[in-house]
Amino acid sequence: MDSLPFALVMISIFTHAYWNYLIKRSGNKHIFTALSKLAEITIFLIPAIYFLATTGFRMEFLLLITVAASITFLNYFFLASAYKYGDLSLVYPISRSSIIFLPIIAFYFIDERIDGIGISAILMILLGTFVMHMESPDKQGIQTILKNIGNKGSIYAMLAALAVAGYTLWDKISISKMEPFLYFYMYTFIVAICYNSMISIKFKKEQIKHEWRINRARILQVGFFNSFTYVLILTALTMSKATYVGGLRQLSIVIGAFLGYKLLGEKLTLPKIIGIVISIIGGSLIYWAK
Repeated sequence: MDSLPFALVMISIFTHAYWNYLIKRSGNKHIFTALSKLAEITIFLIPAIYFLATTGFRMEFLLLITVAASITFLNYFFLASAYKYGDLSLVYPISRSSIIFLPIIAFYFIDERIDGIGISAILMILLGTFVMHMESPDKQGIQTILKNIGNKGSIYAMLAALAVAGYTLWDKISISKMEPFLYFYMYTFIVAICYNSMISIKFKKEQIKHEWRINRARILQVGFFNSFTYVLILTALTMSKATYVGGLRQLSIVIGAFLGYKLLGEKLTLPKIIGIVISIIGGSLIYWAK
């Protein structure tokens, strides 16, 4: 993997982990997430108008952004649901495990192939994620994994990971046909409208106002860092394979686990530490993969 896309993804893992931490700290996860999408399309409205005016819009783009919006909406819905039931340090690693699905669908849909180092890196990342779910580094710890994966938080997080794999591949296809930022902004706009329509029906106005009142600053931060993070990823996707970009993004679990431990008082057990180390080694190997 070339140095520039590697560096862009490395920057993104910090900002991505940070805005996930902010969602975990929110009151109502669905309201908070929906409002952050409104903040996002407001903050980046002027750049979007500029790119629309300079690059133009063709009807064929409608399919690209509609599919992207649908998959992204599912990701946010599953992610917010996962944080409702599970700890950041447990949910975040699973939700970032798109690498479980990405190599297969990338090979099937765009004939993307990875070398031996890449395969080794992905296997280590998957192993690291597996180990992080163990309560203890022994047989009993392995048995508890089935229990952890069976809870609602983990199930929703796995669905979020599948959605991430889906939109990562779709993004790789779409940005070869339209301007990356405009593509991202337009499907984000659709997601924002859909998500806020949902919460306006499901929740009372006072609940929505309350969430904005107590978490305004965090909502605005998530709105900014979400777009900033994914523009970095889209740029990296124009230069590298989707599987490697998706795999390297897994390193954000290290930051997520640390934030959960340091700021939310979540446990940082020995298996989690071992799993983090294995994941870091696996992510580092991607740099040498072709």
